Amino acid sequence: TRLTPARVSFLRGRIRRVFQHYGWITNLDIMENICLAEVYHSRRMPADVEKEARELARAFGVDPVPDSRPSTEQSIVLRRLEWVRAFMGKPDLILLERPCRDASRADAPNLARAARNAAGNGAAILWMEDDPHVLDCPAVAGARRYRMDGELLKAV
Repeated sequence: TRLTPARVSFLRGRIRRVFQHYGWITNLDIMENICLAEVYHSRRMPADVEKEARELARAFGVDPVPDSRPSTEQSIVLRRLEWVRAFMGKPDLILLERPCRDASRADAPNLARAARNAAGNGAAILWMEDDPHVLDCPAVAGARRYRMDGELLKAV
């Protein structure tokens, strides 16, 4: 309550998220969806944000970024593009809520590497996952793991 609205907006803009179920705005095209938070919460030029989005998309195996609405794309493409949106800019916190749902199992190491790189740049990553294949991915091996036991969070 002591923060100004501008400060609250700035801090909210440092949080990124991959939703368990898709979080696309249906009346925006995919690039607008990807870039919206970064353009709104930063002072970066839209062209620079779009360039970063295209580079991240290539790293996740999407090239080019579709210029369509989300409803016209395959779920695997949308999932990878959600990862792009989550890693845009230099977020302080990235929430990954079952981020590999609808993705190829072969994509999990790419996502894990991106998460490890973001963590190396100072981001906190909270990755909620229940797919054992993803949890056993070597790129995730060094992460601290917890599980829910009733209402308690316990170290694994």
